[in-house]
Amino acid sequence: MKFIATVAVAFAALAAASTKPDYSQLPTGNPIALPGLNDIVPVGQPYTIKWQPTTDGEVSLILLRGPSTNVKPIGTIADSIANTGSYEWTPSTDLEGDVTHYGLMIVVEGTGQYQYSTQFGIKNDHASPSVTDGTVPYPVTTTSTRTLVPISTGTITICPPTKTPTPTPSGPVPSGYPTGIPSPSPSPPPFQGGAAGRNGVAIGGIVFVAALAIFAF
Repeated sequence: MKFIATVAVAFAALAAASTKPDYSQLPTGNPIALPGLNDIVPVGQPYTIKWQPTTDGEVSLILLRGPSTNVKPIGTIADSIANTGSYEWTPSTDLEGDVTHYGLMIVVEGTGQYQYSTQFGIKNDHASPSVTDGTVPYPVTTTSTRTLVPISTGTITICPPTKTPTPTPSGPVPSGYPTGIPSPSPSPPPFQGGAAGRNGVAIGGIVFVAALAIFAF
């Protein structure tokens, strides 16, 4: 696709000129003096192209791009102008800046005789770099940005268990009132039945009768 687009631009540039260059012949005549080898031509400013006119009639000026062994027409600077030896040219700001790889070609109208300039550069500090044949754009490395979001932290307080105090009675303690836990009272001995019990009752009865006899006297 790039090759087709480049060829289409080249044909469009040459179509503006009335006469095509006769590539069956070597370049001759009309030697170009300016721009010279490795000259830098700024864009957006008038620049005077100069050459030595050696032919009659009109000429056309074609802008070339590429290495010296494979230049291609990219635009017509002037079409069918008088061969006076100079032309004021204001390079377009759309041109890519480069220290070299630009050139000019003069084509004689009617005969197709042509001549090349030496290679020169274009200064353009404002144009975006474009991809041309034989060049590869510098890869752009994309870096991702990570945003760390802090996680809210809660504080957990562990309290030791509290001991509920046992209420202590206040005020005077009555005499004889046990301050502590009362000890169990001894239980009465069990009732003893049988002969021993009966003997005790008989003796008690005799004593009681004797007492009554004494009080009678």
